[in-house]
Amino acid sequence: MVMHVELQATCSSLGYIEGNKYVKEPDCLEAIKDLIRFLKREDDSFEIRRELGNAQIVQNDLLHIIKWYSHDEKLFDAVIRLLVNLTQPAILCFNNTVPTEKTIRNIYIEIESILQSYKEAFVDEELFNALTQKLGDLLKLDWEHRQEEDRLLIERILILIRNVLHVPPNEDREQRTDDDATVHDQVIWAIHCTGLEDLLLYIASSEDERNFSMHILEIVSLMFREQVN
Repeated sequence: MVMHVELQATCSSLGYIEGNKYVKEPDCLEAIKDLIRFLKREDDSFEIRRELGNAQIVQNDLLHIIKWYSHDEKLFDAVIRLLVNLTQPAILCFNNTVPTEKTIRNIYIEIESILQSYKEAFVDEELFNALTQKLGDLLKLDWEHRQEEDRLLIERILILIRNVLHVPPNEDREQRTDDDATVHDQVIWAIHCTGLEDLLLYIASSEDERNFSMHILEIVSLMFREQVN
């Protein structure tokens, strides 16, 4: 699949790895906003979503930006918005129905495979440290000082976590033994190790945060989805 020239140029404007650090380009924020706009113009082929998946911008750029530039509020917010879009369950792209027509079903399978590769990239404690720190800072704001954009960012972070946990396993790709931890288990372990689990429990038990309770319920349900008695 040949990436559209405009899309390729936009992806090149995000940044690059230099040594062990990610360096964002000067136009990184505008490039993120452009990608969000491109996705809004998607048709039923979902070509842009698929091209971005095959270009691995989540693994090579977006997650690095979260880790290295979490202090840049506008950039962080835009990247979270883009990630929420890119990680949405494949079935939502098809009106909550698994397609049966061969060509469309192949597109569905490709999108699901891309999502599975995204989930593998979320096995990253450094990434969840950044998300936990940001979510914790937002939750410390009392309702009098919490702006609408703060509430939206909290919600988007929770939706992103939900989306990642929602991705189904790929048994062929994982090729694990019964004693090996699944990708799903490894993501949950990263959530636990970084203290994000405690923030989720706080939200669930706080009367002040009850507006987010449905997201927490979904996250907890998905965390236990692959557990075997």
